[in-house]
Amino acid sequence: MTVNIHNSKLAFILALSDLNNPLNESEKHILIEMGKQLDLQPSLWSDKMENILIEMIQSNPELNQHYTQYKSQLDNLPDISENLSEIDQELKSLMVMDNTVRTRGFKPTNQPTGYDSQINNLVVLASRSEEPETVVKQVSSLDKLKQMLGHSGQ
Repeated sequence: MTVNIHNSKLAFILALSDLNNPLNESEKHILIEMGKQLDLQPSLWSDKMENILIEMIQSNPELNQHYTQYKSQLDNLPDISENLSEIDQELKSLMVMDNTVRTRGFKPTNQPTGYDSQINNLVVLASRSEEPETVVKQVSSLDKLKQMLGHSGQ
């Protein structure tokens, strides 16, 4: 089975979880806007949105380095569905237990119907946090995926 997933978003989330330095205010603003768009209409992920994400990533050398590594590895994998199967439960627990996530807005309204939706919801969840890097570091399924990719993280 092939997973219909936008590797750019997943590579971004993985790279974000490896950051040693927090995103700056401009990067957080871009992430917030992306999260809003993904929450309102996840099926409208477009080249324009992806280009905005790529520009943001390229402006941050550390994020860009991690992103490039993950994107390359993900593009060469035929199927990663088994490694993403636990994300749904982790997202639900983060939405319930983490007050810093809830302070910036409502939890994502889209129900995860596939792995792409789960990644969208993770981007939305991170976008609503004061510290998006911290939120994605709490998703242990990402660590398992990193191990599969042969990347130990930071």
